[in-house]
Amino acid sequence: MSTTRTRPEHEETIIAHDDGELARLGAELLARALLEAVNARGCARIALSGGGTPGPTYAQLATYDLPWDVIDWFWVDERAVPPEHDRSNYGAARRALAAAPIPEARFHRMEAEDRDLPAAAARYDALLRGQFGIASAIAFDAMTLGIGDDGHTASLFPNMGTVAIADRLVAGIPADRTPGEGPRMTLTTPVIHHARFALMIVKGPAKRDPLKAARSPGSEDEVPSRIAQGIQGRLCWLLDRAAAGEG
Repeated sequence: MSTTRTRPEHEETIIAHDDGELARLGAELLARALLEAVNARGCARIALSGGGTPGPTYAQLATYDLPWDVIDWFWVDERAVPPEHDRSNYGAARRALAAAPIPEARFHRMEAEDRDLPAAAARYDALLRGQFGIASAIAFDAMTLGIGDDGHTASLFPNMGTVAIADRLVAGIPADRTPGEGPRMTLTTPVIHHARFALMIVKGPAKRDPLKAARSPGSEDEVPSRIAQGIQGRLCWLLDRAAAGEG
């Protein structure tokens, strides 16, 4: 059985008993947020993080009976690899969502493999502004996030100054600001802060200390995942027992 702990009014922590429950709870929370958006505004927009942790949640979500034709799928960040590469966040999410009848036009990929990364980031920025129909702040109806072993989230890495980027929605992050990771593209801190619902999925004993750091006061540049504390919408920390220090 899962355990729910409430912190501030807009924030909660859910601890899943096992991997299956982690995926089911994640899918349920995302589905609820998407349906709320569709009921309120006639459409929904979600931004996905990559890596192995959220994959089972996406696969579970794909089994739901959702209004797939009015849900648009964007990405929180991407590596400078083509979509078929095994480290592509886009590719991993598409494979996990394969069972869902999502129209191809509803997927909006970050083209981070473009050699002119700033230009590619500017195109994605323009895409977001066009899709949301506004020129300034945008608010995703749902967003998934994670925490790296070094405390990074999205493609915002420690002590690189990138968490302070606020003059654009999307940034190209050169290799010298992603230690050992290569060039990246990422949503910026203000976009993450404006999410209506953010699901932070954290799994495994290696994430126990990074999770504690993310939830503690301190410099966001030092621990970029601390930007989750500034999310204006609802925030759910979905943890397994190992990350929560219970296993």
